[in-house]
Amino acid sequence: MFQLMRPMVREVPPRFLDHLEGHIGLHAVQFAYPSRPHVPVCAGYSLTIPAGQKVALVGGSGSGKSTIVSLVQRFYDPQQGSLTLDGHDLKSLDVQWLRSHVGLVGQEPTLFTGSIADNIRHGKPNATMAEIIDAAKQANAYEFIMAFAGGFDTEVGGQGAQLSGGQKQRIAIARAIVKNPAVLLLDEATSELDVESERVVQSSLDRLVDTRQRTTIIVAHRLSTIRHADRIVVLSQGTIVEDGTHESLLAIDHGYYKELVDAQLQCDSNSDDERVDDITPQATVVGGAQPIQIDTQVESVGIIDAPQVSMSRLWAYSSPESFHLVLGSLGALVHGAMYPLWGVLLTKSMMVFFQVNLGSHGMRDEALMWSVGLVVLGVIAFGAATVQNYQFAIVCERLTGRVRHKCFVAMLHQDMTWFDMPANAPGALSTRLASDAASIRSMTAESLNAMLMNVAAVAVAFAVAFYYSWQLALVFVAVIPVMGAAYGLQVRMLTAQATKNTNDGDVQAGAILSEALHSIRSVASLNLQTFMDQRYLDHLQASAKTDQVAGLVGGIAYSASQALTLYAMAGILYYGGWLVLNNGLDFHSVYIVFNPILFCSFGLGKAAQGLGDAGAAAMATNRLFGILDRQPTIDSSDSATGLVLEHVKGHVELELVDFYYPRRPDNTVYSNYNLTILSGHTLALVGASGSGKSTAMSLIQRFYDPSAGVEPVLFSGSVLDNICMGKPGASIDEIQAAAKLAHAHDFIMQFPDKYDTPVGAQGLQVSGGQKQRLAIARAIGSETSRRQTR
Repeated sequence: MFQLMRPMVREVPPRFLDHLEGHIGLHAVQFAYPSRPHVPVCAGYSLTIPAGQKVALVGGSGSGKSTIVSLVQRFYDPQQGSLTLDGHDLKSLDVQWLRSHVGLVGQEPTLFTGSIADNIRHGKPNATMAEIIDAAKQANAYEFIMAFAGGFDTEVGGQGAQLSGGQKQRIAIARAIVKNPAVLLLDEATSELDVESERVVQSSLDRLVDTRQRTTIIVAHRLSTIRHADRIVVLSQGTIVEDGTHESLLAIDHGYYKELVDAQLQCDSNSDDERVDDITPQATVVGGAQPIQIDTQVESVGIIDAPQVSMSRLWAYSSPESFHLVLGSLGALVHGAMYPLWGVLLTKSMMVFFQVNLGSHGMRDEALMWSVGLVVLGVIAFGAATVQNYQFAIVCERLTGRVRHKCFVAMLHQDMTWFDMPANAPGALSTRLASDAASIRSMTAESLNAMLMNVAAVAVAFAVAFYYSWQLALVFVAVIPVMGAAYGLQVRMLTAQATKNTNDGDVQAGAILSEALHSIRSVASLNLQTFMDQRYLDHLQASAKTDQVAGLVGGIAYSASQALTLYAMAGILYYGGWLVLNNGLDFHSVYIVFNPILFCSFGLGKAAQGLGDAGAAAMATNRLFGILDRQPTIDSSDSATGLVLEHVKGHVELELVDFYYPRRPDNTVYSNYNLTILSGHTLALVGASGSGKSTAMSLIQRFYDPSAGVEPVLFSGSVLDNICMGKPGASIDEIQAAAKLAHAHDFIMQFPDKYDTPVGAQGLQVSGGQKQRLAIARAIGSETSRRQTR
């Protein structure tokens, strides 16, 4: 941990410049990434970028373009050579001050969990709302932001998942605009966008570059975006091969830049020809469908709503380790019985020294005998504890792995709406798998281990007590229920406190940690270390407050149980003294009852060490089984209910589709949307950011289901009647052939009335899958042979 706390980038001594022009210099820079130390990315070249100049870096993949961007921000330091800013070595400048004056718009814009306004404000923490709105307008983002019901308060989701690529990029540009940096770095900011989004984003970038005379470094694969740069620097194999303007570089015969431009122009020409010649869009509007209302209530598996899991179901997950449970249980019984027997042997050993009539030799022989007994007991305890711990460790580890694996599989098959919920962010789910699955052992093997040790210890202590003095044993019987109630109170209070832990701070802290580490470059570039640290601490403190309350309550209960144990011992000693005086009981009998009970309490305390986790384990178990039991609205693992087509032609149809993302129900993406794509045809979807291009892909892959759409309609009548509607007058052979092709014949023949079975109003007497296959059979039998599969 302390090794990680030492920063790799040294900031001593830090310097701050009163005035920054933006003059950048690379001087004989040599650099290779630590993961590939033998592959030089910068092979000792020098580059000077005057203040206010717009310089474009071009070259093939791996030529070192983005490396310069990283070096300027001091994500890395060169192995040899230096970088300067206004003549000052970057190593001498304060890192946070440096990055606060450098703006970055990268290839994959990183947004953080929070609102749109929060993400823009990351560029300038003290920015006013007026500045944020102005930055959004300059970035061509204001209109689509205001189209959201929440406006600037709209949540972007983890990694900006609720926004399209173009929308995320424009918010990142607005973040750079509000920062107003002296040095601007554009690292392939439009390479991942479609043509329409690229045009809008490029317009925003041009506006950003032109609003101030700032030093700009542009990295781009699309050479059309850099032709107006003041200089173009061509990199190849770690060196600068060409440097000049667009026109001067094109004038070089067989020049590297000229060949890049020619190759890209040829590529673009071919792409344009293909777009003109090959794309045949088809769209058809159809009607007569009934809307389905899809349940948009999306839940997360939290603490309050998690169902209670029965112990029998939990134990079923450990059934493959029954043999290990038996061996571990035997070891626990022997281990528990050891504590009162230890008290018996210790008492016998002590009594030897009070028997002066034995003489020195007799006393030594007696002491040796009982000492050997203690050694033998120790050997037995060693073997029993080894078997007990080893066998229960096997059970616990296999149970943890089994539950963790099943829960992971269940997560993989959840629908996308579940993952869109903030409580189900990747970091939160990772924490849940790691911590909750480990806690579940306290509900099974560990609790059984403690229970068996307690039973054995109390049983042997009872037997010894009743054998030597039934009067003292009755005192023991009287206090055992009180001690048990104290332990039970402790467990109940801990469980109740865990149930009240609605913050789930540890899980949320894990989500923040995952988000920060996943986007560490953006965190460093935006100087968000303190911001992320505070968010992380806030959730940890929320969890700590609940843990403190639980610790206080549990501590009081545990202290009460310990105090009751001492009170019981005091009572036994007092009553033992009374029996010695008034009932002729001897000193030996008092202590041979007292010591086993005393050592039995030691065993109870050792066995109860895991009780402090019982409350957390109960809630962890409920959370995990909540995930296991959740039935996703779109289940990719359920192959029994879905129809499997023998031959897929590729005819795709979206009919009367209404859709909105569950996290933004007020922002309609599709309304009565109709689209038909004929088999074998190519369709291009174009439009502005957020117009629903990617949504169509998600719907076709069933990442989501439409909020409303069409379902197969059946009419009152028999199965035969409904299939016949596709082709009136069809023979029974034709009907059965259509049903077989639709994989409906087998389940129809299982009905008591077979093809004469009534389907009920709107097909309510058959399942959704059966209704779908009957509708397909009807379509197969129709004269038009039109097949609709949704």
